[in-house]
Amino acid sequence: MKKYIIISLGILLLLTTSLVAQQTDSLEIHKIKGKEYYIHVVSKGESLYAIHKKYEVPIDVIKSENPGVNDGLSIGEKIFIPVNKHQEEPSHPNGNLIQHKVLAKQTLYSIAKIYNVSVKEIIAANPDMDEKIEEGQLINIPVKQIKQVKDKKDTNTLIKPSGWKVHQVKKGETLYSLSKLYEVSIDSIKLINNGLAEGLKENEKIFIPIKQNRIGQFQMHKDTLSATLQEILQQAFDSTEKNHFTIALMLPFYVDQNKEITENISALEDKNVYPKSRFAIEFYNGFLFALDSISTADKSFEVLVYDTNGDDSLRILKLLKQIEGKPLDLIVGPLYQSNYEVIAQYGKRNHIPVVSPVKQPNKLLLGNEMAFKAIPSQANVVECISTLLVDSFKTANIIAIEHANSPEKSLIESLIKAYKNKMLLNIDDTLAFTPINKLKIDRNFADLVAKLSSTKNNVIFVPSSKQAYITDLFSYLTSTLNRREYEDYTVTLIGLEEWLTYENIELTSFDLLNVYLPVHSYINYDDSTTANVINEFVVEREFYPSTVSLLGFDMAYYFGTCLMNYGTIINPVITNSYNHKGISMNFNFRKTGIESGFENQSSFLIHYQNLELVRVY
Repeated sequence: MKKYIIISLGILLLLTTSLVAQQTDSLEIHKIKGKEYYIHVVSKGESLYAIHKKYEVPIDVIKSENPGVNDGLSIGEKIFIPVNKHQEEPSHPNGNLIQHKVLAKQTLYSIAKIYNVSVKEIIAANPDMDEKIEEGQLINIPVKQIKQVKDKKDTNTLIKPSGWKVHQVKKGETLYSLSKLYEVSIDSIKLINNGLAEGLKENEKIFIPIKQNRIGQFQMHKDTLSATLQEILQQAFDSTEKNHFTIALMLPFYVDQNKEITENISALEDKNVYPKSRFAIEFYNGFLFALDSISTADKSFEVLVYDTNGDDSLRILKLLKQIEGKPLDLIVGPLYQSNYEVIAQYGKRNHIPVVSPVKQPNKLLLGNEMAFKAIPSQANVVECISTLLVDSFKTANIIAIEHANSPEKSLIESLIKAYKNKMLLNIDDTLAFTPINKLKIDRNFADLVAKLSSTKNNVIFVPSSKQAYITDLFSYLTSTLNRREYEDYTVTLIGLEEWLTYENIELTSFDLLNVYLPVHSYINYDDSTTANVINEFVVEREFYPSTVSLLGFDMAYYFGTCLMNYGTIINPVITNSYNHKGISMNFNFRKTGIESGFENQSSFLIHYQNLELVRVY
């Protein structure tokens, strides 16, 4: 992959990866004592694992051919890599199972998606396994589904899909050499060829993805920007079209506390990484990965990275002096509210957009057209919930619980208003709607149960993020519904995104209470674009992307594409019309006032169904 990013790290040299490293290995095949080898020259920060992934040769094989690597790798050292003509097959304990070695950050859900099986099938194949799996653990995978996918491949008929070309495999060619030849990833070749479970065979015809002449390496969903408006906007910026953009990342990397981190990005998996820096490091990797994917020879980015070191106001003032006068096109961060406010005011004075990647109060947008909030406020969840009530529960017994100590209780009045407005839009069907009943419930949950209906679905909205209160509510309702006299009752709970973090509530309770939650982020692992991005990320970065990494990816993709297409993101016409569907979140920025900033107003609504999260909206 070609890279057109300049990374000005300064004090963050320890956090760099091999983004701009040049390939020093050779694809020339050398015949030594009758065996064919590549000769690989070790570059800075490379590990055996990285070399193994690059050539698709098992680590044990590399060690056996190069006994000296057991003592570690040295920069410039030459390593003999056997030409791997057949891809390594997974180990098969028996005809119905294969063994999978758990990688860092993998979950049962992500593994299930890789092998096209369900989590329940994996658990059934591993009766002694806990649901919490660990890196390096071997688990059994039911092979039935994999064989079904493989059997669907017709080797006699080659139908060329659009966007791909056919390549006939020559002697000695590997997936790695083909990926370099065509400047595409190994995973993208596998993806269009049903995984190539048997490796490459001489004279075999395979598909190769064609490198498209488009923004981005990944085929993202089309943005909802009209052709007319796109033409108008393009004309407006043609006179000042830019080819190089500078972005400042201001995040808490805690470099002083992370001196142990090496230049190899696999250090991210080290448990000694300072916990408070993990968000910044994961976001940084996703952000740079996206910019690398969309940049071209004609359009490039420079990323300036600044360590805010947490909520340190003095450090922010020092960083302010460092960025003074720099021709910035965008600032991302800082995370802490007081720090963000200082930088946002600087952005206002200098006409530089400043976007926050975390939740911030809307008051920070007041009077500042350069301030952007990527994470929607809780007030925006009302739109999702009112739509759900009108679409699915308008004849239910709808109850809104007001908890006196909940800071979110004001959402009830907002929901009642939004629900009534939607109801009035259906004027011919007004009689079919039931009103929302508001109850003040602190710990007297028996009063709530007394209001439940045995003949209707009881839809209960609980706008509270108080964990103890929500835990007690779950416990009371679960025990109540398990009693015989309530076996015919149906309850549907609608809550807040914070509930996802409450580990003391069993998933079975979320299922039993039919929980719906509005969230700002949702990842569909079944989506082909998502799978492609994640696979590319693993190959490039050598670790599985977290939700924070994908947040960084989505933000960089959205704002980077905006800059490349229009030269700026500050024009309110663009931000009001240029919507984007990302991997983990969508972007639909709206102005919050005439002279105020912009807030992302895209949210998802998810539903617990059979112990899994399903997207509703």
